Amino acid sequence: MRNLQLRTDGKAVTACKQGLVILALSLIVISRLLDWSNLTVIPISDRVTDGIFLIGCFALLILGCVEWLLSRFSPIKQLAIRKKLILFTRMFLKSEEDGKAQHSVKWSYSIKPTGNFIIKLYPNGLVKDTVDIGRKLSEYLEIDLIQYEHIRRIACYELGKHPKRYDGIDLLGEGITELHGRYTPDISYAPIPIYDNVSWNFDSEALHVLLIAPTGAGKTMFLNYLGGMVLKRQHKLYVVDAKNSSFGALFKQVGVPVATNTEEIICLLTELVGIMEKRYKKHFATKNSAIDDTFATLNLEGHVLIFDEVLAVLSGTSKKEKDEIVRLLGQIALKGRAAGIALVISAQKLLATDLQHAITGQCQTRIILGKKVSDETYRMVTDTTKKELIMGYEGDIGKGYAFTPEHGLSYIETPLMDKNSNNYLALLQELRNRGLPYGMG
Repeated sequence: MRNLQLRTDGKAVTACKQGLVILALSLIVISRLLDWSNLTVIPISDRVTDGIFLIGCFALLILGCVEWLLSRFSPIKQLAIRKKLILFTRMFLKSEEDGKAQHSVKWSYSIKPTGNFIIKLYPNGLVKDTVDIGRKLSEYLEIDLIQYEHIRRIACYELGKHPKRYDGIDLLGEGITELHGRYTPDISYAPIPIYDNVSWNFDSEALHVLLIAPTGAGKTMFLNYLGGMVLKRQHKLYVVDAKNSSFGALFKQVGVPVATNTEEIICLLTELVGIMEKRYKKHFATKNSAIDDTFATLNLEGHVLIFDEVLAVLSGTSKKEKDEIVRLLGQIALKGRAAGIALVISAQKLLATDLQHAITGQCQTRIILGKKVSDETYRMVTDTTKKELIMGYEGDIGKGYAFTPEHGLSYIETPLMDKNSNNYLALLQELRNRGLPYGMG
């Protein structure tokens, strides 16, 4: 990462450049005058005058090339961004006189392998609103600002293009769809990639997921991807599909347990709580158990429940049944991490009063998708407001924001999935055939 800090106002540098240009031009003009007039006190040969002329031309050429390479039009990206930061600093940022020198902000900049720019601003007490500076910098450079962080008095901007979306089918089929696929049905605890460096790490405090997306925002496709990746890693998957839609039917065809009515949902949740309590009794309540033991360190399979449209379920049941579902969800949310019992709770919208904070608060991976999302729902999911997004809210179909303990708030685009469910179903069946039947461990 290269550093940049302005120490002068630029007048001295400009004067030096002008002096060198005048000197080079003077050599050219004087050599030609001497050559043409022959009115010199000391005889000068043509070689000398030609040499002076060439020196002047060469110096002028070098000065021009250096000026071009150090300008904002430089073909070398790092030199171009350096010049643009200098100009931006002089036009938009405050500097203080310190004798003949200047006290200004400091920049650090680098280029990622993807071509995006990472620019860090050290305000040095001269900038109050680094968010506004980020917007202005993006407009001045004519490059999209895709990420902003402010940590320990340093503002970090990433400018460039958003990374490409993953192909969900390719990720699911990796090692399987080849003629002699290298996939082996071993339990894996590797994080499930979502977008760029954002992933679902279910071997961490980010085990539970809260997914909010209105109709048509790509929620079902994303749940299909997550469910498929869970199965590929040879963990057990369960689905609650109270609408009895094609989403649940798809997984039911490959042997995944699917609950569609209140009685089945309560039975499924009770079963998961029972598995959790047995694991605690067997693995975590003994004298030999370590403080930091988890299901992953013990090489146990995970149990993942995708609970789709949780509000539709709770609103369509009696108070007694609703209380029981909430109670069971609360137990899993609170104690499920170490035992490997994960919740993926989805809804079209969710307010703070719709579901107990004891449940939503345990969901450390929180995702919101869609173009039309209320400010209250956005704030409940991300703990921030839309106004704090430096480039405004950019949600759309399959696009939105993820909040994780590792990366904080990040823009995401969910993996692309084949709209033809038959292709996805065939892939799930191949996964099943390569490993143990789902639900059998």
